[in-house]
Amino acid sequence: MSVADGSAVDLPDRVTRADAILAGMPLLFAGGYGVGAAVFGGWVAATANASLACAVLMLDAIVRNPPRAQ
Repeated sequence: MSVADGSAVDLPDRVTRADAILAGMPLLFAGGYGVGAAVFGGWVAATANASLACAVLMLDAIVRNPPRAQ
């Protein structure tokens, strides 16, 4: 369903683990960047810190616990 035609968008019945990971990635990146900027004071280290945190979560989601077909 589209919002453009005036109808409401249906939400899924439940949120899966993959959905939660996709929603959490930008939040984790922003948090990791903020912590890195506060601790290291530079944008290079802050970006590396945030990227490493997201990479760990992404590898867990893809390699260790891949989504299964329902």
